[in-house]
Amino acid sequence: MKDSRSIFTDLDSFQKVELEDIRHFFGVEMPSRVRKNDLVCRLKAYIVENPEAWLGRMLERDLRLLELLVSQGPEVPVTIEYADYPSVLEIVKFLRVDDSDDEFRRISIPKELYDIVAPHVGEAIAAGEASGRFELDRVSLGFLSLYGVMPVDFYYDCMAEYWDFSRKMSFDDFIDALYNSPVLKICRMSIEGQPYVVAPQVQSPENILNARERNEDLGMKKFTPQQALEAGEGAPHFVYGLETPQGEEMTRMMSSFGLFGTDARLVAHDVWMNAQMTGDGDSTEDVFNCVNDRQETFEDFEEYDRCMRTVAAYANSLPKWILGGHSSDEANRMAIVLKDGGEDPLAEMIARNPLLGLFVPPSPDDEPCPCGSGLSYRFCHGRYKS
Repeated sequence: MKDSRSIFTDLDSFQKVELEDIRHFFGVEMPSRVRKNDLVCRLKAYIVENPEAWLGRMLERDLRLLELLVSQGPEVPVTIEYADYPSVLEIVKFLRVDDSDDEFRRISIPKELYDIVAPHVGEAIAAGEASGRFELDRVSLGFLSLYGVMPVDFYYDCMAEYWDFSRKMSFDDFIDALYNSPVLKICRMSIEGQPYVVAPQVQSPENILNARERNEDLGMKKFTPQQALEAGEGAPHFVYGLETPQGEEMTRMMSSFGLFGTDARLVAHDVWMNAQMTGDGDSTEDVFNCVNDRQETFEDFEEYDRCMRTVAAYANSLPKWILGGHSSDEANRMAIVLKDGGEDPLAEMIARNPLLGLFVPPSPDDEPCPCGSGLSYRFCHGRYKS
C-alpha cells in the first residue's frame, strides 16, 4: 500500500534544534529568531521552490541515490544493501524506507519529491563533477575513513595539502567550498569541548580517542591526497588497499567466490570496518563473514583455512582508527591472529584426545558443529566420525 502522506509531514516531528540543523544543511536563510511552525513552513517552501539550490549542497552519495530512484520512477521500491550510515534524505525522512528485511532495504521516492527533483538531479550531478566539489568531498571522506576521528586543525592541514596537490580551483574558492562542504556540516562535532571531524560511519568517537591515547607513541600516520581519494570513493561503502599484495590476494579470493565489482567492494568494505576495533589475538568473527558464510562451498579444510588467512592478512594491512591510521602490521599490535596448529589444528587436537569427537552428537553436514567451533559439522567433528 502506497504511503500518501506529504514528504513534509515528518518535519513536524523534529525538535527545533534539529530543524535548525536541517535548515543550515540545506542553506535556508531566515531570521535568527523564528518559531518552530514558521521554521517548518519556510523549509517546506524552500525545498519546493529552490531545488537547484539545495541539490547543489547535497553529498554525491545522496544525488546518486536520487538519480537511481528517479530513473525507476515515483513510488517504485529499489532494493539496496544496508550502509554504515543513512543518507541525508533518509535522515530528514524525505524518502520511503522499508527496513523490514535483515539483508536489504527497499527505498522509493515519493511522487511529491520526484516532481521536485526529477528535472534537476542530472544537472546537479554534472555540476558537482565539473566544479570539483565531488572530488573535494571524496578526499574529505577518504581522510576521515583512514583516521576515523580527526582534530579539526589536523583535518584542515590534510585538506590544504589536497588543494596544493590538485590546484583545481583558486584557494579562495577552495576555502569557500570547504566551508560549505556537506561533509563538514554532517561530520564536525565537539568532544569534551574540543572540535573534531568524525567519519560518518564511526559510532563511538570517544572510544576511538580513548583507545588512541594508549597508542599515542605511534602518532598519526601521514596519508597522501591520492590515498585519501582512493579511500573516499564509493560512499558509503569505502574500500582501501586492494592494490597491495594482501589486497590483490583478497581480490583473487573474492573472484573465486564469484564476487566482482560492487559485490567485491562490499565484502572488502565489511572486512575493513569489522577489523577496526579488534584487539591483540582477537580473531573477531564478523571479519570472516565472507568466508564462514560460504563454508559449504569449500572442498576441504585446507581451502577454508587458506581463505581465513587471506582475510586476516588483508585486515591486518589496513589502517586502524585507534592506531592513528597505522595498520596492525605497521604498528606490530592489535593484529587479528589465527592460531597455527599445523596443517590441521582440529586433527592434532583429536589426536591428543581420541575420545573428543565421540562426545559430539552427529549433525547435518552444513549445520554448525555442536562443539561450538563455528565451523560446519562436515568441516569439524563430522570429518572424524565414522
